[in-house]
Amino acid sequence: MTSIRKNSWFMAGLYILVFFLLAEWLTPVMTLTATAYKPLFLIFIAMALGMSLLRVSWWISGPLKLLYVLWFIVYVYTGEVFFTGEAIAFVWQDLKINLAALFSQNWANTTDVFRTLLFFTLLWMAVYLIHYWVSFRLSIFLFYLLTVVFIAVLDTFSPYTGNTAIIRIMVIGLLLAGLLHLARWTERHRIELSSEKIAAAIIPLFIMIAGSTAVALYLPKSGPVWPDPVPYITSFSSGAGSGPGGTVGRIGYGVNDSQLGGSFIGDSSPVFKAEVASGQYWKVESKDIYTTKGWELTENIGDSFLYENGDFIATDFTPGDPEMQETALLSMDQDFPFVLYPYGTESVVMDENLDYEYNTADQRIETYQQGDVFEPEVYEITFSEPTFSLTALRETSAEDLAELPAEFDRYRQLPAELPQRVRDLAEEITASSTTIYDKARDIERYFSNAGFEYSQQDIPVPAEDQDYVDQFLFDTKKGYCDNFSTSMVVLLRSLDIPARWVKGFNEGEIVETKDDTDIYQITNNNAHSWVEAYMPGVGWMLFEPTIGFTGSSAVEFDVEVDTAEEDEAAMPDRPEPPLPEELEDEAAADQNAGPSIWSRFQSFLDENSSKIGWGAIALGVLAAIFYKFRHKWLPRVLIPYYRLRSGDTATFEKAYLRLLKQLELYGIKRSEGQTLRAYASYIDTFFGTKDMTRLTNAYEQSIYGGRKDSIEWRELQESWENLIKQTTG
Repeated sequence: MTSIRKNSWFMAGLYILVFFLLAEWLTPVMTLTATAYKPLFLIFIAMALGMSLLRVSWWISGPLKLLYVLWFIVYVYTGEVFFTGEAIAFVWQDLKINLAALFSQNWANTTDVFRTLLFFTLLWMAVYLIHYWVSFRLSIFLFYLLTVVFIAVLDTFSPYTGNTAIIRIMVIGLLLAGLLHLARWTERHRIELSSEKIAAAIIPLFIMIAGSTAVALYLPKSGPVWPDPVPYITSFSSGAGSGPGGTVGRIGYGVNDSQLGGSFIGDSSPVFKAEVASGQYWKVESKDIYTTKGWELTENIGDSFLYENGDFIATDFTPGDPEMQETALLSMDQDFPFVLYPYGTESVVMDENLDYEYNTADQRIETYQQGDVFEPEVYEITFSEPTFSLTALRETSAEDLAELPAEFDRYRQLPAELPQRVRDLAEEITASSTTIYDKARDIERYFSNAGFEYSQQDIPVPAEDQDYVDQFLFDTKKGYCDNFSTSMVVLLRSLDIPARWVKGFNEGEIVETKDDTDIYQITNNNAHSWVEAYMPGVGWMLFEPTIGFTGSSAVEFDVEVDTAEEDEAAMPDRPEPPLPEELEDEAAADQNAGPSIWSRFQSFLDENSSKIGWGAIALGVLAAIFYKFRHKWLPRVLIPYYRLRSGDTATFEKAYLRLLKQLELYGIKRSEGQTLRAYASYIDTFFGTKDMTRLTNAYEQSIYGGRKDSIEWRELQESWENLIKQTTG
């Protein structure tokens, strides 16, 4: 016979469940931050939990964990498997860089190695806290609750999909709660169980949880009773978001494109105003790696160039005729640490003294002020739209593609899992064309002539074994810009034509006209993606495959062509995208200076009055239940509350009186005329302790004996907490 806390198999089972619960924290963090090497992080968690379970001394476990972290840094950032001289030199050099950045408080100069170290530190602390909760407190309710809230919030407000994660967390949490309750119950009642009896007590718990989970999974589910509150809440925010993962998201510029798909609702929150002579596509960045589910960017590739105010910025698009030079004045409503720039950009000027960093990997122009990230408010861009010779475009051939340097290989990357029918479709679409330019135009026009539909509603997310482009091209044929642009890039790459996926904003709407200049309002609804393809001997060109959008590169018709062909080449005829009713209503509301926030709130109350009423009743019932059974949950509040109080006599006296009330709530009421000593003796007999007598003697000395200075609350606190815990049964 042994104490259940000392049963190694029982405790090992608890730690295994804790490991799976921590893995549920790690998965969304790594998914949303595009962090790799998940198995290595899980090994660290398992190693830390194992040493905690075995009670390995800190002077052994600490160096072992630190050694593993250093090995991880060496392996990931240098590719070395062992601590070679080069690896150690790298760690030492990186350490000096980060120390200099920390001492100078220049946080932007800290490296990825430092951030990795911080993440491991966080995992280390989390394991220590959970070890304390499981081994000493025998309670993990707080961590379990935080896990549920964490996954639920990410599932609601981010691209992460937590449908199955919530189920796993519920099962793991119920098992942990049941096992820890068994441990607390046996210790409270001083019951020692053999391994056989522990197993006999656990088996019904497993059967009950497994059965209830199976029933919950296979029973038919009704639709949601309450309307989704997220679109209503986020409609008042000016930030941008995205909606992959099967949920309805809010349209706008976002940074995570690893999981595309899902529906969107409109968001007319202003992003910036552009004072310019004609509408422009405003580029932010491009991405090059297609993963079958979305887009990522190749790391550690490309060169960065620094520019100052007014310097000529050498982008991939050479400006056009100098006599056609224009200026655009942008006034930002949202904070972005980069420049939104049109094609043919020559220079950027701001009132502030800034540095502009142009990265050839993603063509993003980031802004810095004295080394710190800067979010510009107003800036002026000088640009001249590039033009392309039709003669040169008609001379592009497949033979030219083979002569392109290796730097273009990343723009021809395709995953091995890409279905063959996607490649076959690209060949079929372009079978009648010979030049690279004509093939690109064939694919661009294909979507307008093959029954595709523009929509932001009811857009599915590809299944785990399904390709995002294949689903759109052959199954749904319905989607928004991400579907069209990604599909065109993949089709171009299937023909070995370099292409990249581009993000930014389209022209927006004209809200005012001054002289020869129009003022465009660009909102989150104007967030957009399109295509850039490389024409050998000519350069990169903009292509717009999305139905209803008219952005395209300007082509100079310097050859004799039929008028019909010229018109078709200049501007393909595309139908306007059918906007969802929600977007139409929202656009009309914007034009008429729409209702105020208070009016929208009143309208919401009117439309949902019955649901709000029933919700209030339900909350009232829950409040009554909480009050009725307050003796069960109140101790969990009282213990940490009095731990934080000072250890003086006044705190002890208040704690003692609070204990008397708690015992009364529990059902052991002090009889009328009964002395405190007699009542304390009865309590100790009831619970099998001596704690109440000890506390009562100290209380009487303080109140009646005039010996307040002799009372040490910290010495009596354990007895007080033991009795408080007894009242939770």
